[in-house]
Amino acid sequence: MAFYTLGLTFELVILLTVIVLGMWVYGIYFNVKKWGIGSTGYHDQLRYSFWLFIATWLHEAFKDGVLVFLRTAVLDVLLLRRTLARSPIRWGMHMAIFYGFLTLAALSGLGLMIDIVEHFNILGLAEPAEMAKEALGLPFDVFGYLLLIGATIAVGRRVLLKFVRDNTTAYDAFLIGGVFLITITGFYAEWMRGNAFLVGNALTYSIYAPHFALIHTLLALGLFCFALPWSKYIHVIATPLTLLANRGGE
Repeated sequence: MAFYTLGLTFELVILLTVIVLGMWVYGIYFNVKKWGIGSTGYHDQLRYSFWLFIATWLHEAFKDGVLVFLRTAVLDVLLLRRTLARSPIRWGMHMAIFYGFLTLAALSGLGLMIDIVEHFNILGLAEPAEMAKEALGLPFDVFGYLLLIGATIAVGRRVLLKFVRDNTTAYDAFLIGGVFLITITGFYAEWMRGNAFLVGNALTYSIYAPHFALIHTLLALGLFCFALPWSKYIHVIATPLTLLANRGGE
């Protein structure tokens, strides 16, 4: 990987990833336990329990049966029908960011596992791992462009629409700008390497590709570690849980 040439070795990337995932898991645990404080009607010694919240949520989410749960999961969580009813543009923006971000996160995790197999030649699978990594290039580009479109719409709305701009805080600008910056630095790294999807060799300038790849990696790890569990971006998890527990509706 190109960014290793700037001093970020493979072993260091693995260590940073483990630290980031550990902090992310703890952040989710912290939030779920905090949400459990709102549980009532139980013994005091259980009120702050992580598992109490999980049990309460499962009881509420499946209260009306599995079919209602699945309907809510598809229509309200996966298709965002409530957002579509309010604003098609916001719906498109949220769908692009939601699916672009989550898919890229999953692909990044898969890519890292493939890199580990290739780097250490686990079970002698270094060559198949290299082929599998090449196959991930197109999905990375497609969902990367999807995320770029969503982030661009989010930034554009706050620049061009006064009522959106007036209701945008510095906190909002930081988070949205962070997503946009992470996405565009990743594309710059790919474009400068050459043979990029839709761009080809038009922007090849390989001397700077490792720099942008390094910036992209560090920003992505920082966002995943510090922003997702500890900021309003936790709504990526909290909102679906709320919708499912309420079985849809308003």
